[in-house]
Amino acid sequence: MSGTEAIDARVNTTLMRRSTQSELSSLYTRVVRSTRATTVHDSSGALAFYNSACSSLLGYEANELAAVPSSSILHPADSAALINATERAYFTGSVATRLWLVRKDGRAVEVDMAMSRMVVGDRRYLMVESTPVDAVA
Repeated sequence: MSGTEAIDARVNTTLMRRSTQSELSSLYTRVVRSTRATTVHDSSGALAFYNSACSSLLGYEANELAAVPSSSILHPADSAALINATERAYFTGSVATRLWLVRKDGRAVEVDMAMSRMVVGDRRYLMVESTPVDAVA
């Protein structure tokens, strides 16, 4: 590789990195500004970030929610449905489903979920937007 080719490769890598950072920043801004309870999960299923509407929906303080395992938020009866919906969202790009979540106080809340596959750079994310079917008191 010549010196010019090496410089071109470094410039392209830097531009791709900036583009990826910009896309991730746009996704984060979209989540934070959303009035719907919105979470973003990485390809392993780990929570990447969420907005304050999630805290309100689930009854947790914002700093508590990050430490809560997903398995304790999802109603046990809906585990298979969530797995199925997640697989369909990754395959088709988006899916809508209705599931039950468990709030901090132990009450169950039914939500309509819109799941969307997002690709940022070479990473895949799943954005989940939840709207309670009935108002949460």
